[in-house]
This record gives sequence, structure tokens and C-alpha cells, in this order.
Amino acid sequence: MKSVFAFAALFASYAAAQSPTTSAAPPINTSNIPPCVLQCGTEAAQNSGCSSILDFACLCSSTKFQTAALQCLQSKCTVEEQQAGVTLEQQFCGSSVISTMITAARAHLKSKILPYSRAPFTSIPLVPSIEPRSILHSNSALSTFLLNNKKAFLDDLPSNKGEGWTIVMGNESGDLDSCASALAYSYLSTIPGDDLTITAIPDNKRTIALIQTPRADLSLRAENLLAFSLAHLAKDCSDLLTIDDITAWTKLEDLRSSYALVDHNKLLSKFLAKEGSLVSAERVTAILDHHRDDEVHPDAKPRIIRSAGSCASIVTDYFKTRFPLSPELEDPITDVSALLLTAIVIDTNGLKTNGKTTELDAGAFDCLYPRTPFGRQTITGGAPNEEKKTLPELTELLITSKRDVSHLSGYDLLRRDYKEFEWNNSKGELIRVGLSTVPMGLKRWIERDKKKKFWADQQMWIKERNLAVSGVLTTFRTRTKNKHKREILLVFPQTEGASDAPSDLELKLHAGITSNSELGANKMKKEKKKILGIQDKRAEAWEQTEKRATRKQIAPAIKVIIEKS
Repeated sequence: MKSVFAFAALFASYAAAQSPTTSAAPPINTSNIPPCVLQCGTEAAQNSGCSSILDFACLCSSTKFQTAALQCLQSKCTVEEQQAGVTLEQQFCGSSVISTMITAARAHLKSKILPYSRAPFTSIPLVPSIEPRSILHSNSALSTFLLNNKKAFLDDLPSNKGEGWTIVMGNESGDLDSCASALAYSYLSTIPGDDLTITAIPDNKRTIALIQTPRADLSLRAENLLAFSLAHLAKDCSDLLTIDDITAWTKLEDLRSSYALVDHNKLLSKFLAKEGSLVSAERVTAILDHHRDDEVHPDAKPRIIRSAGSCASIVTDYFKTRFPLSPELEDPITDVSALLLTAIVIDTNGLKTNGKTTELDAGAFDCLYPRTPFGRQTITGGAPNEEKKTLPELTELLITSKRDVSHLSGYDLLRRDYKEFEWNNSKGELIRVGLSTVPMGLKRWIERDKKKKFWADQQMWIKERNLAVSGVLTTFRTRTKNKHKREILLVFPQTEGASDAPSDLELKLHAGITSNSELGANKMKKEKKKILGIQDKRAEAWEQTEKRATRKQIAPAIKVIIEKS
């Protein structure tokens, strides 16, 4: 915990100034040091086994001293006195008597992490950041950073509505690429550097990663939880900021923050202000994405939209100068690298050359792998690295986890990987479309749930989301020959007493999807391929021959059809 290190550094500086044997220390005006701060340091030194306030090695490395000192500050000193400790640390930590550990903490404090320490120390949990790695698998350095960051944001939210913060977020589907890219961006943007190609975040801005998934739904993506575990994040996800953490305090439209978008390039309408000066303000300050360009937010800097199998590869490339060559296992960069790497592995299916993997993905993997816990043969002291994993091993682990959805209900499958779109037809009418990507074939799904329940779930989802069209995009492997298959199912609202004749929109979508060669969609006309129960439903199903046509291609195709309808 950096603020504790700052406190230790302060006392080392003070003691150095008082010691006749320390000629290297700069002169310090001790009258500026609050008596409460001095008293806490003296008591903590005595109670932690340090020989005296001159015992620099002990003061700067003892977790017991650091924790005791911080507890004393919290209970006895005012907020202003606590703040004075941080200010004095910044002023005096250049002393040569300060240990290398404190120097590292000082570097963090001078980065954009500093604003998080501007809050009273009571807002920072007592989690020493130098405990052994084996104890910190749910409180690693990265996890601690995210937890402190989240707490500072939520503490600030009721009064300031996020003003002065930049929220970095992936798309609403909440896949690993979106989560990893946002979490990595939030940390990497705090690292100080001299690379002018990286747009600096203004000093008055703090960056927080938002996961656009309700907390209760995080469990729907087993591959995400696995990746978080491999990156040593909290097992209960308490270090993540989820969408309902914000809506518990304020409406999204009332937020006064700016936004950095990863894994999408258009701010969702639910984040747009409905009144006041922010209605017309451009609040998207950065975009890193690999989807089709929606051609909005032209003033974002950076605004990088390029081809890649994974957005995590774009994030890695953008921040590549911020990655040290050989980070220590305890360095947050190690776990940031693990997060980004797992996203790339899942999105490219282990860097398979199937048309989705690009040179950027391969280059990002090569950059990250040696810096992850997976890419090291040994750890400190030469002991074997139990976290070592090859690319095939990591791929098998992640893909297997992603495909295992047999325990999820039909309703859960529809909302697990879901994106919603709003487009206007030629008359200006708003058409809401939902697209759910599901790693299970339609036939198997209906066999499992039975056709009555399957179709009831489809209509319940349409009603809940108020959709004009619900699309189910399946991607799976056959149980007998292990062949990769893709299907498209479009379902329309079924109203009792309504005409059985398809609407104009239905007919145009049927024809448009079938004729789009990029999608390779063939209607399931043969009896053996027909979906059970579809005959009397307002729905149509296709089998795709073009396996590379995912939601990235299907959504724009539907958009074009709707806008012309």
C-alpha cells in the first residue's frame, strides 16, 4: 500500500535529517512536520520492533511498522495532517537513505495514482502490498490498485457524480476482451512515461475501469472468472467496478465523467446526458477498438480503430513502452500482462491462423508472454514456476471454460453474451435489435430444454428487452465429428391474435440475410435441419457456411437492412 510506504519514507527522511552520521540528507525544517505525525511514527517504531526512529532499514521495510503507523494516523490525526504526510514524502523522499522499495513506492505516488491518495487515509484499506505472493492471490498489487481505485470513485460518486474521472469501459457484452482491455487501460494509463506517442491524461483526471455487467451476472462467464483468477484478482470480484455499483447511487445519464472506450467505438445512449450543459458536450476522450467504425467521436485522442483479432492486442500495442523488460512477479504489470494475454488467446483461439489472428495479435502475444506468470521457467531463487503454461495449455484451459455452458438456463444463455442496438428505418422509426451469441447449437439447446420452454424463453427475452428483433448467433462444435458450426436464428414478437403473415421488416431481413454472401447464411429448409417448433413461430433460422462471420459482421448487415426498410 503506497500511502503506508510514504509514511515510512517520511520518517526515514526526518530521522536522516536529525542524525549526525547522515551527511547526505538534505536539511529539513522539522517545524513543518505536524506533532501528531511525529508521535505516530515514534510509537509505531517502538511497537514494531525497530530499534529507533533512526533504524532506516526497519522503518522502510517493516509491514508491522507501516500498518501501525497508518492506524495511528487514522485514529489520532486530522485529514489535513494525514495529507501532510503525503506532501512531505513527495518533498523529501529523494534522500539517499531511502530504500529501493520506498523509491519504487515514490515513483507510484508521483504517477497518476497520486490522486487516489488525496483522499483521507481512512478511505484506503489496510492491505500491505509487500506480503508474500502466496498470501496475496486475491489481494495482489493489481487487485489492490483496482480495489483502492474503486473505493475512491464510489466515495466520490454521491457528491461529484464522477466529475474529474475518466471511465474506461468495454462493450456491454462483458466478454473477456472488453474486461481485460478496460482493466489494463485503467492501470497502464497511470504509469509515468516520456513516450509522447501516448496521449497524457490531464492531471485533474482519474481513470476507473467499468465492467458493463451486473455483479450477479459475472458468474455467467466462467472464462472471465478463470482469467481473473490467473491474474490474481479477488475471487469474489470485489475489486471490480460493475454497472450496478454505479446505478445504486446515480443514473448513468447523470454522470459527469468523461469516457474512454475500448472494444467499441460509440458511447451507448444510456450514458448520454438528458439535460444541462453536458447534453452537447463531447465526453469521449479516447477510443481503442477493432470493430467497424461508427464514425462518431472524431475528437477522441487517441482514436485507434484497426483490424485485430482482439482489442487487447491494440491496448498492448498502444501502451507497449510502459511494459518493463523483466517485471518482478509482484509488479502489477505481470498481472496486467496475464489479463491481456488471456483475452488474446480466447479471441484468436490460441493464435490460430484462421483469418482472425493478425500480425498485431501475434506481436502482442510475443510482448506479453515473457512478462506473465505463465511465461517464466523459474521464479526468484531458481525454484520451478508452478504457474508456467504453454500456449496450447492456456488455450485448452480457457476455451474449455468458455464452452462449458451446459449448466446455464435458456434465459441465462440469452443474456450471457448480449449486445443491443438501436437503428432507425427509412421512416425514422426506432428499431431495437438484440443479438445474443451462444456457444451451443440450436438443436442441442431445444433437446435439452424442450421446444415449449425454448420458445417461451425467446418471447420472454423479447418482452423484457422490448425488442423488435431478437437474434441468436450460435457457435459450437458437433458432438460426433467436432466440426465448427455457426447458426443464425431471428425471432420476432409473437402476439396472440396477430396475423400469421410476416411483417415487411421480417421479409426484408429474411431476404437480406440470405442474399448476403459475407454471412454465408443458408435457410434451414430440409426437414432434418429444421428447428423444432419453428413452423408456427415468427422466426427464421440459417446455417452459416462462412465461419468467420460473427456478430461483428452480422450486426452491420442487419443495420443496413433496417435503415433501408
